Amino acid sequence: MPLDLSDNIQYLKGVGPTVAKKLERIGLLKIGDLLYYFPRSYEDRRELKLLSSAREGERATFRFTVVEHTTFFYRGKTHPKLKVRDESGFAYLYCFNRNFITNILKIGTSFFLTGVYTRKYRVPSFSQFDYELDGDKVDLGIVPIYRLTAGLNQKMLRRLVESVLETHISAVEEDIPEFIKKGYGIDTKGELIREIHFPKDQGSLRRAKEHYSYEEFFKYQIVCALTKNHHQGAKKQRIPLNGELKEVFFKSLPFSLTAAQERVLGEIERDLQLEQPMNRLIQGDVGSGKTVVSLAAALDVVERGGQVAFMAPTEILAKQHFYTIQNYFVSLGSKRPVNVEFISGSVKGLTRKQIVLELLKGNIDIACGTHALFSEDVDFSNLSLVIIDEQQKFGVLQRGALRAKGKDPDCIVMSATPIPRTLSMTLYGDLDISVIDEMPKGREAVETHIVKQAEIKKVYQTVKEQIGEGRQVYFIYPLIEEGQTNDVKNAVDAYERLKKEVFGDLRIGLLHGRMSDSRKDDVMKMFRDQEYDILVATTVVEVGLHVPNATVMVIEQAERFGLSSIHQLRGRIGRGGQHSYCFLVPDRTTGREAWSRLRILKDTHDGFKIAEYDLKLRGPGEIIGKRQSGVPQFIIGDLDINSKLIYRAQKDARKFVEGEIGTKQERENYLKQFMESEMYRNAMLYFGG
Repeated sequence: MPLDLSDNIQYLKGVGPTVAKKLERIGLLKIGDLLYYFPRSYEDRRELKLLSSAREGERATFRFTVVEHTTFFYRGKTHPKLKVRDESGFAYLYCFNRNFITNILKIGTSFFLTGVYTRKYRVPSFSQFDYELDGDKVDLGIVPIYRLTAGLNQKMLRRLVESVLETHISAVEEDIPEFIKKGYGIDTKGELIREIHFPKDQGSLRRAKEHYSYEEFFKYQIVCALTKNHHQGAKKQRIPLNGELKEVFFKSLPFSLTAAQERVLGEIERDLQLEQPMNRLIQGDVGSGKTVVSLAAALDVVERGGQVAFMAPTEILAKQHFYTIQNYFVSLGSKRPVNVEFISGSVKGLTRKQIVLELLKGNIDIACGTHALFSEDVDFSNLSLVIIDEQQKFGVLQRGALRAKGKDPDCIVMSATPIPRTLSMTLYGDLDISVIDEMPKGREAVETHIVKQAEIKKVYQTVKEQIGEGRQVYFIYPLIEEGQTNDVKNAVDAYERLKKEVFGDLRIGLLHGRMSDSRKDDVMKMFRDQEYDILVATTVVEVGLHVPNATVMVIEQAERFGLSSIHQLRGRIGRGGQHSYCFLVPDRTTGREAWSRLRILKDTHDGFKIAEYDLKLRGPGEIIGKRQSGVPQFIIGDLDINSKLIYRAQKDARKFVEGEIGTKQERENYLKQFMESEMYRNAMLYFGG
């Protein structure tokens, strides 16, 4: 019996249970998943390079022969070092954590290497590379490069994708109206997928990505068009208010709102007066004052007798918001007290039952928490406003599940990750967008430096000086534990090294995503309370941690982070008004291109400019992080193409839904099929239907 795209991937020839478990780690569960596991990049291997013509930092393909096996010592471990040659000279391969490699690349073996050419002690060298034996079937065209995990290699993944393309490409269903495909000259979806995996040339790859992305944009814009139509038809009760709570709140603040905050608050207040539910995104850099604006809106809703749900993606951030709201509102001194409660997965037993009961009775005005707010046992008496912080950490599914707790409530979503307007239209096509593009007075820009590994002791000295003045410091690393395929510095090893070898007399804490929520809370509380001088962490600190006393951040192997991610991290320091420093420390093997990219952060502190640059350079995934539930996997990264495609797809989708293009039969057939898709089910949950 022939295999189906929905069958378990372990039944595919060449897989089996062992390899299937490895594939599962990168999200490949079914045979069909391979078709949509698109390359993260490509290598043009159509022309082999010689060492004599290679440029520093260039990634290229070479044909080498192994001459000698030696070793080198690094970070307490011995690693293989291979001497290789081509017809123009010699080079060395520094094989971090690849002890097995000498059994494959034996002396005298010829092989193809694709990697970044560098010069170490004036000698050609490689430390980041892929290789394939000369005797194998070698890929020498435009070669796809996939994201991997331990136990998988590029050759294996390419062969599996090729196998499924050969046997199942005809089973791929079309998912936009046929008359639109013909009108734009778009190939079948199967052919587009084939070309994206194994392009004939750069031109055909670009066209395939454009056409595939148009289809994804079109489907998503269909969702947005249906959403807008739904909310335009919904009604909410309008109750007059005098704004007493909000006015008392503003008088209690130790600062005045910026002009940008005033403008955005005006946009929100106009929305609150409309009969149609508000659906607004507030964008702004870390520290621009989004929370204050959203709380002013919350007080208007509370004064009308409504309830507010304030959701954040992590317990740390949710608790921080809870404490902030409590501190703001406990001293209002108004005739109308504002009752605030916290709920998360860690709130259990009688405490949880009591909070749930008080919410249902309407005795809690603002419920602050994590995704636990849309748990089945949590319900509201009159949920009238939903506020979601760090919206990009949630998906359409989660946003809809919370909104479904009320009857067409108003909705504010906030993001401190600046997103270019082009991408905002794509992800949030159903939302009106407000931008807080002004920082409060007195917030000094963080002084940013790019530091060579050889100069790291100067950074350590600055750290000691700042701690000596009573300040605190972050050290950020890309991974939690040692990687198996390359040399990536990690938080756990760094914590031990810094504690034992560098800052033995200082108090150092460790924070990473694999810790339990309670342990994370304990560590952060200790850091906030200045029980730690230094916090060693991964990007778990990227959002939500407010430690005004922190003035230094050291980001190791900064080239491995996206610019927007570094900008977010940098926003964690300088929040107390003191002069602050961010040190970006690239790896020794980092090429010129990566150094140039990091200089953008040294030259600008405008998060939106950084995001635009990041989008052009690395694509949408770098801006939004992991794929959101119910959001298509947009694979194209060129900003100019994105703009044209999104506008075209948005226009076509709206006209199609409203009956301006296509026949009635085409529209009915398409929407009938669309209603069976996961995207449609997510959309209906988003509607509250």
